[in-house]
Amino acid sequence: MIDIKLILEKTDLIALAEEAGAQFNSSHSSRCPIHHGNNPTAFHVYRAQDGLERYHCFTNCQEGVNGGDAIAFYMRWKQVDFKVAVTELAQRAGVVNGNGNRSAPRTAKPVVRVLIDQPDEPPSELWRWRALAFVDYVQGELWKVDAQGALDYLMVDRGLDEDTIKYFCLGYNPRNLFDEPAKWGQDAQRVWCPRGIVIPHVRDGQIRFVNVRRPLPGDALAKRIGAVKDLKETKFAGVRGGRRGLFGTITGKPVVVLAEGEFDAMLAHQAASEFCDVATPGGARHRLDSHDAALLAGASIIVAVMDDDEAGRRGAAYLASVTPRVVTVIPPDHDLTDAWKRGVNLRQWIGGLVAQKMEGLMNGLHCEPPEDWLTFYQNALEAEVSK
Repeated sequence: MIDIKLILEKTDLIALAEEAGAQFNSSHSSRCPIHHGNNPTAFHVYRAQDGLERYHCFTNCQEGVNGGDAIAFYMRWKQVDFKVAVTELAQRAGVVNGNGNRSAPRTAKPVVRVLIDQPDEPPSELWRWRALAFVDYVQGELWKVDAQGALDYLMVDRGLDEDTIKYFCLGYNPRNLFDEPAKWGQDAQRVWCPRGIVIPHVRDGQIRFVNVRRPLPGDALAKRIGAVKDLKETKFAGVRGGRRGLFGTITGKPVVVLAEGEFDAMLAHQAASEFCDVATPGGARHRLDSHDAALLAGASIIVAVMDDDEAGRRGAAYLASVTPRVVTVIPPDHDLTDAWKRGVNLRQWIGGLVAQKMEGLMNGLHCEPPEDWLTFYQNALEAEVSK
């Protein structure tokens, strides 16, 4: 009898995909070796909760056959059926020979997977000055009368109040802009500043990344300001030359809540910033760099509240693999914004969650926090329980 699980355990999916033509970056992403597209991060290999490697193509592979384990990948790559795939992979892994008899496994070359990336060099000074000028422009545009749709999206659809919008320096770019590359310290094609909601990322007091939430056909933002036309339908687009990192506020509180995206992080910050620090890696597929890890090093507990879907579970599993201080919590709806829309009191939910985790600290499940934080969270727990 062929042991399928043993075959999957002994098959290195990354090495298999590289044999098929994949060229992985540090996040285990590559152009898809199946449909051979041009997107350098379309194809991703991850380790599932059962400990086995799986792949997923996020672009042009057909739904239903765009992901799976090593056997599924081999079937699509070699265009063979399940039986042939299992037989050939078993032989490759040294699990069985051609007659079906178990043989000694081959010594596989170990694959070293780095969990934390090295930080990118910060953007040039010229890029930062131009980005600041762009952010200053879009902040002014957001509060104009003819930008009411963008403001309604932030306040009505996303639940952000005026203080939060201004705290995170959000803006609105009413038109696609194509700027001269030299103004950004670049010598390639023009720099695209997309139309949409602008979210600047700041680290160490300096702007490092500018993300833009674009209005895709049929979504809430498009209904407010009109959908994109003539350009690629990408929900988020960063201004070229920026360097992504953790987005949010890390001030040294013992609990950090990591949401999946910027809007969830801003909503959580608005609801409960006195209970915990809140940040986001910028999406379920984004990894931490060593600077991000240093920012999180002071936290006693890191609570990953990622979206309740496959991508979110993969993102939470990655964070948990980085440090045992990460605990995963399923949000009360698909994500925190959907929970808010459903009427969940996020202040109460996050406050209770943080107090519960601090109770674990006080009971010795983790290292002991400072005495002043013990008093603070004991009071917070009592306040939440009394509601």
